[in-house]
Amino acid sequence: MASIILIISAILFISTFGIHSAIISRDRFDQPLYIHNPLMNTLPWISGFVLPVIPLASVFELNWIAVFFINIAIVLILGSILSRGFLVRFASGKGLGYDMVVSFIAGIVTLIIGLLIK
Repeated sequence: MASIILIISAILFISTFGIHSAIISRDRFDQPLYIHNPLMNTLPWISGFVLPVIPLASVFELNWIAVFFINIAIVLILGSILSRGFLVRFASGKGLGYDMVVSFIAGIVTLIIGLLIK
């Protein structure tokens, strides 16, 4: 059960980065204000490339450096598919920024629950 929850956590973190990619690909004048803040703009990048390494390394029991490079391939190849799937199933209708925050917080909660169970 803990492995499934940790994999869900990794998917939620990757979908956070995918939603961010959808936000920045829109029109320049239609972007939220967090895009212009460099500190807040790095949060989805950390969420997509660094945070999924924790649950994936725990589930697959591999070295975290190997999981990091595997995660880069996962994010670049499957990132848009995972984020689209998240938005189709769990979109709130309040905008992509809100959905990005929801997926990030849900990823943190499932990561904590998965690590506590394991």
